[in-house]
Amino acid sequence: MRVLALRRPGECRDCACPLVVGTRAIWDGDTRTVQCLGCAEPAPTGPIPPGQVAGSSSELIPPAQSSLTSATSAAGASAQLEYQRRSQRREERIRQQHPRLGGLILALANEPTSTRVWAQGANGERKVGATLEGLAGAHVSVLHDRAMRRPDGRLSRANIDHIVVAATGVWVIDAKTHQGSLEVRRSGGLFSPRTEKLYIRGRDQTRLIEGLSKQVDAVARVLRAVDAPVAVRGVLCFVGTELPWFGEKIGDVPLVGRRGLAKLLRRGGDLTAEDREALAQFIASRFPAAV
Repeated sequence: MRVLALRRPGECRDCACPLVVGTRAIWDGDTRTVQCLGCAEPAPTGPIPPGQVAGSSSELIPPAQSSLTSATSAAGASAQLEYQRRSQRREERIRQQHPRLGGLILALANEPTSTRVWAQGANGERKVGATLEGLAGAHVSVLHDRAMRRPDGRLSRANIDHIVVAATGVWVIDAKTHQGSLEVRRSGGLFSPRTEKLYIRGRDQTRLIEGLSKQVDAVARVLRAVDAPVAVRGVLCFVGTELPWFGEKIGDVPLVGRRGLAKLLRRGGDLTAEDREALAQFIASRFPAAV
C-alpha cells in the first residue's frame, strides 16, 4: 500500500466518501481499491510526533518523507466536488424533462451562475494552493481544504480553504475569485463609531470578513484548548481582483493577492521548522480533509 495523489475520481472503500482527482489517498494494489487518509487510522487525541502524518500509518510514510501535503486534501477539492454535483443534477433534470432534446439544450444553454461560481472558486483555490506549495518546507507548513468545526466541536459541511503555519504563527487563508476593483470604505471617527466595509466592483462584500472570522475562531478555539501560545490570524487572498497598489486591510485582516500573500508568509518569526511541522500536524488531526 502507498499514499498517492489520485489521477481519476474514486471513493473510499471504507466510508464511501467521494475522492476527487488530486486527493491524497492510500492505494492498495492487491485489491485495487483506495482508502481515504481519515479511515487509515483513528485521529490521535494529542499532538502528533514529528515524522508521522495525521490519519496515516508511519509505515506508509516514513519520517524522512513526511510532508503535511500528504495529510491534506487537494486545494479546491470541496468546491470542485460541489460544482460537479450541481452540474450533474442540472444535466439529469434537463434530460429527464426533455428526453429527446436534452443533449441539445445542454449544449446550447450556459450553466447558471450559481453553478459556475463553484468551478471558478475551485480554480482560485488551486492557484492560491500552488503559491503556498511553492513556499512549503522552507517557509511554511500547508494544509488545504479542511473541514470546519462548529463551536460545539462537531464537524460542519463548511470548509477552510487553507491553513498555513508560518514562522509568525497560524494563518487561515480564504481564497476569493471576484472580478472588479476592491476598496475599503471607512466612516465615522472622532464623535461616532468608526466602521470599515469591503466593496468589490461597487458591491458590499463585508460578509467575506465575517465568514473568515468564524474560520479563525474555530482554529484558535482548538489551539486554546491545549494551551498552545500561538497567534491565529486570517487573510483574504484574491484571484483576478484589482487590488490597491499599496495594499489594504480591514482591521487586522490583510487583503492581498498571491504575491502579497507569499511576502506576508515569508516574514521572520519565532516558530522553527520543527515547531511548524508539529503544530500543523496537530491542526490536521483536529481539522480533517474536507473530501
